[in-house]
Formats: sequence, structure tokens, C-alpha cells
Amino acid sequence: MIELPVKGRIRKYIFLGIAASLFIILAPIQQSINFSRMTEDLVDQIVIIPGEFVTNFVIGGFRGLAADIMWVKIDHMWHSGRWFEVMPVLRSITWMQPHFIEAWELGAWHLAYNLYAYAGETEEAGKYIEEGIRFLKEGVAKNRNTHDLWFGLGWIYYNKLKNNDEGARYFKIATRFDHPSYIDRMVAHAYRKKGDIESEYKQWQHCLTVFTDDEYHINISKRHLEAAGNRLREEGGL
Repeated sequence: MIELPVKGRIRKYIFLGIAASLFIILAPIQQSINFSRMTEDLVDQIVIIPGEFVTNFVIGGFRGLAADIMWVKIDHMWHSGRWFEVMPVLRSITWMQPHFIEAWELGAWHLAYNLYAYAGETEEAGKYIEEGIRFLKEGVAKNRNTHDLWFGLGWIYYNKLKNNDEGARYFKIATRFDHPSYIDRMVAHAYRKKGDIESEYKQWQHCLTVFTDDEYHINISKRHLEAAGNRLREEGGL
């Protein structure tokens, strides 16, 4: 009665080894295949992923393994300067593992910052920021109840596009979920950069009511609250 489960486990480990070997050995064959061939209607087809070649049987049963292998592959691409090969692999990972938050974050950052900088002053530069935002919004649609991607959206608007309205909006959404204290402060900073001192002042007041056991957070919020209050008094708002 014990023998069969043991044999089953051995067969499983052998299969895992074969699957992993197939990813590595056949990787170069697929380098030139266009990523657009991988769409969600490939459930009953051979799934073709840039840099990898596996059947839908392997992907269907071992998506986590496939995503892990490709995540390692991205690190190699990154350090060898193959930046334009990174996004198709990241898109494949998020297709297989839509709740892999780090993949969504890395993809958006790579588009909005790395590839944007690489494009320089060309017309393509702005398109990379737009692509980064679209990529994050796709991630948000599949991971709505976590602060990370909402904050990522806010950061691109705030830091890259200097759109403080949208920055503040997405930062505030991020605070609806379990989140670190700096996001509450980022809402206030966005209001300050927008020139809305009254909203900034109210947000610093709010900051003093949350994370009350975080001494750094409370101290910096008090300093900014005092500064915002001084600006309001100068404008006759207090």
C-alpha cells in the first residue's frame, strides 16, 4: 500500500526534471518568435513564449515552475543588456501567474523608466510611459485588493508625468488596503506639489491619526503639518 505513492512521487520528480530541462535546452529555438502569437485562446494549442517552448500540457500543470524559470531568465537578460527582450517574458509570466505582483511592478517600471530613458528625445519615449501605465492598470484589474500596484500607478503619474491630481488619487486608493505609512505621506506631498495647501494640511492632520506607533512617521508628519499651517496662514487660510 505504501509502494504506489512512492513511485508516483518519483515519476513526478522525474517529470519535473524533464520539464525544466526542456525549458533550458529548447530556449534558443524560440528567440525569434513573435510574442503576439501567445494569446489566451491557446488553451488547446502549443503555447509559444519568447525564449521558451512548451506544450499546453506542461504550462497547464506547472505554470508556477514555468514562471519561476522565466523569472530567473529575466535576471540574465537584464544583466546582459537585453532590455527589449524582457517585456515579452514578463507578459508571459503575468499571463501564467496574474497574481505575481513583482512581475507587474517590474514591467511597468522597466517601460516607464528604463525604456523611456533609452528612447531619449524620440517620439517613442512618451509611448513607453503610456505602456507602463497600461501594464499596471492591467495588473490592478487582476489584483485590486493590494496597495502595491495602485501606488505604482500613482508614482508614475506623480514622479514621471508630474500629474499630481492623478498621483494623489491613486495614492489615496492604495491607502484603502494594508499599506506602509509613507503612502499616506505621499498623498500630502502630491497635494503640496499641486499647490493645494488646504488639502495638504488636512492630509497631514490625517497622517497623525494613523501609524501612531511609528515615531518617524509621526515626527515627520508633525513637521510638515506645521510648515503647511504656516503657508496657510500666510495666505490667510488659517
